[in-house]
Amino acid sequence: MKLNKEWHLQHAMPVNATLEERIAWHIEHAKYCSCREMPEKIKEEIKKRKKKTASA
Repeated sequence: MKLNKEWHLQHAMPVNATLEERIAWHIEHAKYCSCREMPEKIKEEIKKRKKKTASA
């Protein structure tokens, strides 16, 4: 997996990030860097939210 150092330097995860901030950060991270996979907890939360919006 390749690290996008420039992206990481400009987009640090906020200290004590909320779940909303973590989700947003990981979505952007997946677009610009492939240094690691998105954590399962974040993936599950995104799926859960997509299901909610699809059924609304």
